Amino acid sequence: MGHREGNRRGNNNFWNNKSGGGHRQGGGGSGAGKRNNAASADSPLAQCFLEYASELDDKHDRYERILKCSRDITIESKRIIFLLHTVDAKKDNKERVCVEAFRRLKSLCDNNFLIIAKELDGRDPYQYSRAYTAGLQEFIEAYTFYEYVFSKTFSHWKSIQKELCFKVRSNEENSDAVESDLSDEKELACLLSPLDYILGIGDLTGEVMRKSINSLGSGDINSCFEHCRFLQMLYKGFVSLSNVRSRDFSQKLHTLQQSMLKIEAVCYNVKVRGGEATKLGITDSASFGAILKNNVEDDEGVFF
Repeated sequence: MGHREGNRRGNNNFWNNKSGGGHRQGGGGSGAGKRNNAASADSPLAQCFLEYASELDDKHDRYERILKCSRDITIESKRIIFLLHTVDAKKDNKERVCVEAFRRLKSLCDNNFLIIAKELDGRDPYQYSRAYTAGLQEFIEAYTFYEYVFSKTFSHWKSIQKELCFKVRSNEENSDAVESDLSDEKELACLLSPLDYILGIGDLTGEVMRKSINSLGSGDINSCFEHCRFLQMLYKGFVSLSNVRSRDFSQKLHTLQQSMLKIEAVCYNVKVRGGEATKLGITDSASFGAILKNNVEDDEGVFF
């Protein structure tokens, strides 16, 4: 028994010593791995990738901030459009509503678009154009609809682009700086591409169509015909832009055609039925649906 116990103890000591040696070797290997990882983290290649990650994080954060600002612009622009639809000749509130609409449009330029211009300062604006294109188109719709309601016209693309250009002091934190010192001013701009302007005008046509229907309901027949002629001129202009390769533009053109056909159907009923259509507000939706189905053409041709 003593001999067997001695052999068993000897075997246990043998394996314990072997595992201990392995443990020491493993410990030495892990220490070398840590030193290699530390060396690789300080290598120029690792530092280069860390800079790339920092740039991407900054770009994504900036994109999200611009997107959030664009949502605020979209909401406020829709509210301005709803406000402009409250203009009624019977209430004689055109001047009051237009003044309020212009004040809110100016506030959008001086606050929301200025924030976007600051975010785009020193960067390629086309990289972030998709972040605020929805809000920009809604703003163009509200701005041009205000001008149409106020003066039956709207501004050129370059004129609206000037409204989105700002001059700020290069060091805004210095409160002792003199505002009249032009040397400290820096020019900022929120890019307005011609395509976004055209798409915003395409959205304007839907509001003009609603304005025409409201004019019919209030008994203002002359305005209804004026809106119809305005949409016809816009349609001719849109059809002439045959080289625009944009899915959004094709959708806007289709919407414009539908709005124009609806107003034409309304004007036709007013012309045929006269005062009856005005009193009842008849738009003859059944015949309007038939017009849309039978007026599908691949080639627009010449529009008269």
